[in-house]
Amino acid sequence: MSLPPHSETPTPKPPLRKASLLPTPHVSPCGDQWMMVDWQEHPLANRAARSLAGHLRQEPQSFCAEVVAGVRTMAMRLPEARDLQDPQQTARWREQARGWLEEKAKEALDWPAAAGSLRILQACYEASLAPDLPHVAERCGLSVGDVIRHHLDSAFVAEVIGFMPGFAYLGGLHPALNIPRRASPRHKVPEGSIAIAGNQSAVYPSSTAGGWHLIGCCPQRLFRPLQDPAALIQ
Repeated sequence: MSLPPHSETPTPKPPLRKASLLPTPHVSPCGDQWMMVDWQEHPLANRAARSLAGHLRQEPQSFCAEVVAGVRTMAMRLPEARDLQDPQQTARWREQARGWLEEKAKEALDWPAAAGSLRILQACYEASLAPDLPHVAERCGLSVGDVIRHHLDSAFVAEVIGFMPGFAYLGGLHPALNIPRRASPRHKVPEGSIAIAGNQSAVYPSSTAGGWHLIGCCPQRLFRPLQDPAALIQ
């Protein structure tokens, strides 16, 4: 893959925020059996969510039956009541969970990122495979070559899997490429399309409708339902 000539474009830096101005984690019930931790707009929210979920899987607690990490949240399911004659059992678990989560959610902001696996994806930014690349460059005030370089230089982390099987929301997109979704979604996005929207990137594991900006294509298959694991990115 050949890249266009390089042009010098200053890299914008995110504004610094005082620790006292950063949002604090919020713990609340989510239905009858779940508790939710929301780190809100904290810059380390996703890392904290993944770290706390990993901690609960490695060191199970009596009040935790299941845990699911999101982009900036983590949900924890309480166990089913073992004694139907004790209607307060779930309430006690909920209070135990709330106290534990309120303490650990703050600590998790200082924990290292949960261990993961490195995945290297191939990328092609040829014009025929990147219909939105010129628009993204114009909207971001960059050259096409700069858009490609910033995308290649981004250190991506799979923040959450959702939308469709094998679709990984990849955080860590270079801030210069932060751009809203398309005003009008496409009815069909080809499999393997590399896309960006907001502060995330993604590769479409199969053809579907979508509203992200298409800037390239990945020839690797990210979802193979007959393999174990079926998804390349976990």
